Amino acid sequence: MSGYKNKILLVLGYILSVTLLLLQIKSIISSYNNYPFTLGWSEGGRIFAAYQVYAPIIAGRYLSLPWLDPGRSILDGLVLLIPHVSIGSYRLWINILFFIFIFLAALFTVLKALSFSEIPGKQKKELFVLLSLWGTIFLLQGPIYYHLLAGILPILWFYDEKRPLRNLIVIIICSMWEALGRVNWFLMPATLVILLHVLRTPFPLRPRKVWNYIKWPLVYAFSGGISSFTIYLIYMKAMGFAIPFLNPSMNYHFALYKLWPNTGYMGLLPDIALISLPALLIILYVIWEYRQKLHWIRLLIILSILGVFFAGSTLVSLRAGGGYDLHNYDSFLLLIFIIICFLGVGAEYLDKSGWAGKLPLTYPAVIVFLLFIPIWLEIPKTGTSASPTTGQSEQSLPTVQSEQKLATPQSEQQALLEIKQILEKPNESNPGHPILFLDQRQLLVFNKIKVENIVIPYEKIELMEMAMARNEKYKQQVQSDLENHKYSLIVSEILVPWAKSYSPNHFERDWYENNVWVDFVAIPVLDYYTPIYLNEDIGIAIYAPKQ
Repeated sequence: MSGYKNKILLVLGYILSVTLLLLQIKSIISSYNNYPFTLGWSEGGRIFAAYQVYAPIIAGRYLSLPWLDPGRSILDGLVLLIPHVSIGSYRLWINILFFIFIFLAALFTVLKALSFSEIPGKQKKELFVLLSLWGTIFLLQGPIYYHLLAGILPILWFYDEKRPLRNLIVIIICSMWEALGRVNWFLMPATLVILLHVLRTPFPLRPRKVWNYIKWPLVYAFSGGISSFTIYLIYMKAMGFAIPFLNPSMNYHFALYKLWPNTGYMGLLPDIALISLPALLIILYVIWEYRQKLHWIRLLIILSILGVFFAGSTLVSLRAGGGYDLHNYDSFLLLIFIIICFLGVGAEYLDKSGWAGKLPLTYPAVIVFLLFIPIWLEIPKTGTSASPTTGQSEQSLPTVQSEQKLATPQSEQQALLEIKQILEKPNESNPGHPILFLDQRQLLVFNKIKVENIVIPYEKIELMEMAMARNEKYKQQVQSDLENHKYSLIVSEILVPWAKSYSPNHFERDWYENNVWVDFVAIPVLDYYTPIYLNEDIGIAIYAPKQ
């Protein structure tokens, strides 16, 4: 009877997993949208950054490389190499990248764990499919950016505890790639190999051999850190960019109110607990079951890795611009998934032989339990209360079919024609000066607007980063350029000089970001430039120098 129940639960797990993934695939397909204006706050800047990488091939000119996430721009821009590609294809490509890389991360992790497991072959095949499906769903909850996973997949594929030198070579290569991503992922390749080393290598019983156990993890950590930070520093210095954590002008605000529920947001801690707690409970259960079979130092290292990355993810999330979703917990979620896969199927190497207890992931009921939270989050919410995923920022898996009200094809074409007429004719009041696109740079990439002299600095993402960091030196430079009417025209979102008030009991989540943007960008622009074109339906404005 128990076997019959397991079959039913296994089928149920397949049905639930496939249903959730089909919903994601439907969202990916629906992301094909040729609306020419931006559908997300940072979309125009991201598209232009991707274009910068391949501009010598696409347009035969060098535009300098992007300062933010060049690794992401390298992958994003591959689709731009297709002749006459549309913006809809770009949007579809981004969603495909998210899905494929997350699926591969889940697949490689499950494959590696099952390769070390001693469960029967037939059961392995059943679990391989189900765990890969659940893993994809679990990691999509972050989600984890594809360019970051690109530096992790080789480790999951090539790791072998018997070949430390090969592991080291893979770490160095992957760490160099992560240097083109986010700083909080610089040590992830080395950390992942250290975690796999701890999971797969028994702790020596003789104290004299402890050094042999820890020497390779130390080499991994040192080599990975040096590789990442060296490449990062070389890139930033070569391109002339400011290094945020070494620049005394950068002074970020940290918003502690993000931690707990309030009138504007569910809170980071309840949100990440909701997503990760089921998996963490299973990990803690297995650790308790294995307490006599695994050396306590190995267990301590595993829990310490989770603790360090949880604390780091929380700190980054609290920083201004950290967002209100879980994308900064991406490394933490990936580590949870790897650990639960190894411990859940008995893929770890025990210090003491013998039966260690139940393997939770071999029970379909446990995987159905793990699917409960993703299923609950997919249920459409009604009412005005904030859902657990409220506040997803541009870092989340893009879905262009949002609640944003798009202009009709006729009105968008009319707007394009009006904007083209203004931007492509010489500005008689300020001749010879370039046009600054604070926003909507995708119009240049997809040839909707033809401008010869493209201004690279002062794109909206860069300006917001400097504003959130309260970089006064940079602000003075911006104001000086505006005061001297350096630009003949400025293309932007509609700028308003109004700040938002902060109240602990009732506040708008973007009050800080809004206020520094108003102070850093909106007021200086409006002081020296005046609007000559406003389109509230599209949210675009063109400003000319005041006479």
